[in-house]
Amino acid sequence: MSDVTVNLLWLRPGLVGGSERYVIQLLKSLSEVEARPSIQLMVPPGVCEAHPFLAQYFAIDQQSAPFGRIGRIFRERHLFGMDLGSPVVHHMGGTLPNHNPKTKSVVTIYDVQYRDIPHNFSTAKRAFLNNAIVRALNTADLVCVPSEFCADSLHRHFGFPKEQCRLVPPAFDVQAPQEQEPPNAAMGKFLLYPAVTWPHKSHKFLIELVEQMNDVHLVFTGGKGSSHDETLTAIRRSSAADRIMHLGVVADEQLDTLYRQALCTVFPSQYEGFGQPIIEAMARGCPVIASEHGAVPETVGNGGITIPLDIETWIDAVQRTHRIEHRQALIDSGLERAADFSNQRTSAAQLAVYSELLYS
Repeated sequence: MSDVTVNLLWLRPGLVGGSERYVIQLLKSLSEVEARPSIQLMVPPGVCEAHPFLAQYFAIDQQSAPFGRIGRIFRERHLFGMDLGSPVVHHMGGTLPNHNPKTKSVVTIYDVQYRDIPHNFSTAKRAFLNNAIVRALNTADLVCVPSEFCADSLHRHFGFPKEQCRLVPPAFDVQAPQEQEPPNAAMGKFLLYPAVTWPHKSHKFLIELVEQMNDVHLVFTGGKGSSHDETLTAIRRSSAADRIMHLGVVADEQLDTLYRQALCTVFPSQYEGFGQPIIEAMARGCPVIASEHGAVPETVGNGGITIPLDIETWIDAVQRTHRIEHRQALIDSGLERAADFSNQRTSAAQLAVYSELLYS
């Protein structure tokens, strides 16, 4: 019997975006702590193959669910209505599918975008999410959030007490930046945007930006969201099409190289519960220019630039990153900010939640 069972049945490697990176890095940080409670991961097929370290440090219970997402939902409701033997169950997928009264439950909620930007969701999707979030808030003993913005959103939309939220920030590996080429070298003439093509990510804004800048290229990475076809069409029709590419999902090693070689990482998202690529970029010595929406200003802190989504303002901000002194100042402040998100801080925050539930 494990002290904590973690529900990862929702996790589909490469398909769920930032929540996968958050969870995997969190589990990596927990794996580094010897004096931790025993943890069992309930996973679907493919997760341990994508992340082999999991089986080395945690007990694994692999569960298959036929009939896709609907089958998985019914499977979760059945399993977590049972007594699994663990005193604490942690649902890391943003919802709490079922609850056994013999256990204490904690749920990690990443954002409530469907309430802040409802037009990005169908009526059916909004209804499903609202029922799921309300049930989680009414049932969970504690709620983990990645940012103060997320806690504020839960309070604003649902009246959920902020004192019942526990901040568990993402963890990042901060490495010393490698020696870089001069900023005007060919390798440093592209803007990087790692983001799934969801409507709120504002890919088209960056296409319009590059159309008005003759001296930079634009590189997109990330999975396919509901705006993917629209984004690819916009690239094909753009007057700057020969300077824009979408690489799709790339390996961590390739993304690391792109961060280190880019002129800067640009992040014009209109909504984030955190915005992990911001800190990923900073941790690799890549300057960051970002929007002022959602949790983005909180995440950027003093480590980068946050500005309104105005083309002229962004042109000026990008052009200034060519200046060596300004660029180096952004790199230095970014590395300092990234150091705030260590594995040790994240693991301590999550273990404090488990201890609160196990021993209270």
